[in-house]
Amino acid sequence: MRSEALVGFIVEEYSVNSEKSTSRTIAWGPWITVAIGGLLFLVGAARFVTGHRFGFIDAFHCCLAVIPAALLLLILTYVVQHARLVSVIPLFVAGVLVFTFPVFDVAVGAALMGAIAVPALSDWKNEKRLRKSTTAHDC
Repeated sequence: MRSEALVGFIVEEYSVNSEKSTSRTIAWGPWITVAIGGLLFLVGAARFVTGHRFGFIDAFHCCLAVIPAALLLLILTYVVQHARLVSVIPLFVAGVLVFTFPVFDVAVGAALMGAIAVPALSDWKNEKRLRKSTTAHDC
């Protein structure tokens, strides 16, 4: 009887709590999205380098393609939220465009990274302002 209580105490003392683990405290979604966006951006840039051409017009096309790429990502997220079965269609369209045009690789990569970076930067600025305002009131 006493050994069972001792074993129970040892198990409780050295048990791993999943709520305190580091992998649960890190928001992995934004990091994975930025990694995929960076990978697509680099793949598109590599395709331009291997094609031995990248001029002002190509850079202009990449900048212009960010708007339709972001619109496609917006449509894809809406369709995934409301009709998961149909989300195969915009995902297929995005895949065809990514594999066909290096401009779209760069644009989708920039749109994915921008979709994560802009809210993260605004949250960081708001937190910085909040810290600054609380330290000003503590004087």
